Amino acid sequence: MNKTKKILLYGVLALIAFTMFLEVIREEPIDWTPSYVSSDSRPLGSEIFFENLSEKAKQIINRSRPPFEEFNEGNIENGTYFFLNNYVNLSKEETDQIFDWVSQGNNVFFASAGIPQKILDTLDLNITFHVSNSKITYKPAFNLLNESLRLKTPKVSPEKYEYLYFKKIDTLETIVLGVASVWDDDQIESDSENINFIKIPWGDGQILIHLAPQVFTNYFMIGDENHEYVSRILNYIDLSEPIYWDKYYKLGKKGISSPLYYLLSNIYLKWAYYMILIASLFYIIFSGKRKQKPIKIIPPVSNKTYEFTQTIAGMHLEKKDHKEMANKIIKLFLEKIRHKYQLNTQELNIDFIKNLAHKTGIDFKVLKDVFQYISEIQNRNTISEEELKTLNNKISELNI
Repeated sequence: MNKTKKILLYGVLALIAFTMFLEVIREEPIDWTPSYVSSDSRPLGSEIFFENLSEKAKQIINRSRPPFEEFNEGNIENGTYFFLNNYVNLSKEETDQIFDWVSQGNNVFFASAGIPQKILDTLDLNITFHVSNSKITYKPAFNLLNESLRLKTPKVSPEKYEYLYFKKIDTLETIVLGVASVWDDDQIESDSENINFIKIPWGDGQILIHLAPQVFTNYFMIGDENHEYVSRILNYIDLSEPIYWDKYYKLGKKGISSPLYYLLSNIYLKWAYYMILIASLFYIIFSGKRKQKPIKIIPPVSNKTYEFTQTIAGMHLEKKDHKEMANKIIKLFLEKIRHKYQLNTQELNIDFIKNLAHKTGIDFKVLKDVFQYISEIQNRNTISEEELKTLNNKISELNI
């Protein structure tokens, strides 16, 4: 390795080391990835809510497997099944199990922006986004309707997003518990208050649906005493009964899926891994160049068929054996047709000539004339030099 290459290599390594140093000391950006995991302290985790719920509830039982398996194995007894996620993608079988379980005197709480379609259809519900009359983006505010639980001032989200609400409900069966609205300059925007929290009796139990899972996350609960709103929501849950906390339908489920995931999840292991890759790349570039041997060029085997044919033709020309030369020319011509156009030259009939005309684009009459002349030559015992030249010219003009 010459001096210039060494300087370049050391410069690149120094740049990489400096970049790694800046990466290590820089302040970690806020991670706004949706999670809803009970042990996640990120803004969209639910650590604060879960701790608050644990203090008030008699018993919380975590359920990490699909509800279908939990119900089938008899792991769900009396209580409340609590689902918190951006979308709860229950299967048809799980939905049927939930309805059956609730009808026996139990409760289910959905804190989710996405509710399974079968539940919406069964309960005669329709959900949509609210579009503000004056704002493209806005901060939603939330409140409860019950006089004893209603807040004097709605609790406002620290972040902007479009809230969901129930566009249609079954007014005979549905009990409205809470509303969402647009907060504009310390007041509620007119005509922006819509239903986003409901309760529906089902058999001996009840189904509660809240369309803003964001209110149960860390970033909402630490802002402006917003935890008071969430605490009042818990009044609709029987905290003396077990609460089955769903850990299966979670966007931010934690788990090491592969060794590479573990490496990249730790900043120090991640950069060590990158350094190994970069060092390996430099080794291949510089060491591989130095040790590479020249590859010998082996010319391809040349086709000597035409040279051989010319030699044989020359021998027959010296012997004045025009008929034999004609046979060689015809044989070579037919061999070329078989090889290039994949046609059978056993019978040189009308069908053969039509196929050849189709593949070569040569006029049928021209080909027919040539093959008639070939047939005449083949049927003679001897031919003249002029006839041999005529045969050769006819075949050459075809340019096949």
